[in-house]
Amino acid sequence: MKEIPTYSLYGVHASEPLVEQLHFESIASRSQLHAWEIRPHRHERFLQILYMHAGGGEALLDGVRVCLGSGSLVSVPPNHVHGFMFSPDVDGFIVTMTDAYLRTLLGGAAGALPLLESARCESVERDQALTGALSLFRLEMENISAWRGAALSALLTLVLLGIVRRADASTPDAISARGRPLRHFQQFQKLLEATYREQPDLGYYADAIGITSTQLNRICRQHAGQSALQVLHGRLLAEAQRDLIFSDLDIKHIALTLGFSDAGYFSRFFAKLTGQTPTAFRQSRRARLPAISARMPAR
Repeated sequence: MKEIPTYSLYGVHASEPLVEQLHFESIASRSQLHAWEIRPHRHERFLQILYMHAGGGEALLDGVRVCLGSGSLVSVPPNHVHGFMFSPDVDGFIVTMTDAYLRTLLGGAAGALPLLESARCESVERDQALTGALSLFRLEMENISAWRGAALSALLTLVLLGIVRRADASTPDAISARGRPLRHFQQFQKLLEATYREQPDLGYYADAIGITSTQLNRICRQHAGQSALQVLHGRLLAEAQRDLIFSDLDIKHIALTLGFSDAGYFSRFFAKLTGQTPTAFRQSRRARLPAISARMPAR
């Protein structure tokens, strides 16, 4: 029996990672290269979302065949085997994002990530809020305009929340079963948002919630797939990235506003999590946003 191939994007070996945390393209742009068929495969570290505006086809999700048509929305978590066949008149797009990018977008939505752990295929044609967000994402995807990256991130967050809301509505018993741990996680998220710039130790959060640090870590791993410290670091990193891209603050000032007493320590922290120095990250991201790059000098 042949091993199911693992890809970064279809036809791109998994050892070749995504250059960006977010990749998007029309369905036709890749599938027409393969006679409109994407053979069964999987991704180790990526969530993929496919939306069909028009046309027809078929999806294979973990061995189950599903018909696709106008308004079909498919979400495929890491390691789920999937494949597609499309009609040549297909009109739609595919979004691929890293796990880290997904967690950044949904970091403030307690309990959302577990709802994306199953492959889903459904028609969203009558869900006006979700189809509206998908249509706006498509418009931003197809046009180069100022602050495009920020707009795509915001719209993708709305799309993801639309998916998890539908999943939540279909599994009420599973959600209520999480009960107290979920409430504790929500308390942690609320406290984190108010104090992350001060970088208190984890004992502070555990005491404020009324649990132990060990329990806090277990709850965070259950609801976010990360330790409590990783959640804190993720929030600091997200704010640092926003400041680097969208503000003209120098690196030292950004470090101080995020609770780092030393700019060198902040730079090491940032490079460890992203593989880039703050300056290199700022320059590379601004280069893709012409309106920002023209207005703000890199520091």
